[in-house]
Amino acid sequence: MNQFLFNIERTFKASEVELSALKNAMKEEHLKRNQVFLKSGQVCTKLAFISEGSMRLFYDSPNKEVCNDFFFENSIVGSLASFLSQTPSLTTITSIEPCRLFVLHRDDVMNLVANHASLRKMADIVVQEQLLRTEKREAALLSVNPEDRFKNLMEEHPKVFKRIPLHYVASYLGITPETLSRYRTKFLV
Repeated sequence: MNQFLFNIERTFKASEVELSALKNAMKEEHLKRNQVFLKSGQVCTKLAFISEGSMRLFYDSPNKEVCNDFFFENSIVGSLASFLSQTPSLTTITSIEPCRLFVLHRDDVMNLVANHASLRKMADIVVQEQLLRTEKREAALLSVNPEDRFKNLMEEHPKVFKRIPLHYVASYLGITPETLSRYRTKFLV
């Protein structure tokens, strides 16, 4: 939690009062490997800062799960669409590795944002970054060929290939595990 609070203090110039209010609202939770944080169809009532571990966000389709995002240390995780609209989530979020999380429940988030300017600014930036990330992902899936998506992921996020099971990476890239294996052979030699 200290790293999270340090980043907020440094980035958003949060006061001691704001940091204390945030710290008091956060609750530590632990997830085992492959444990559900949010299930599709549930309303997202909490967001979490990942202190340790990794998580994935995916859609359940009738034939398979489709990975849409990965989260690592120092990320905020949750379904923002569900959290903000209080409608059922279209996605499921599970841990990939054991996780240590610092969780904020919706009522606490709304109170913090309403009463603390630097935390409101942080919330605005979190939403903005999620919108940009979502648009970039959609554009890549629609306009970038699979091989280039693989190369971009290798360059921008190499830790994905070290920490995420390859069948999830293939799903994220929209390719088969066999195609992923060919790309890895071709580009990692």
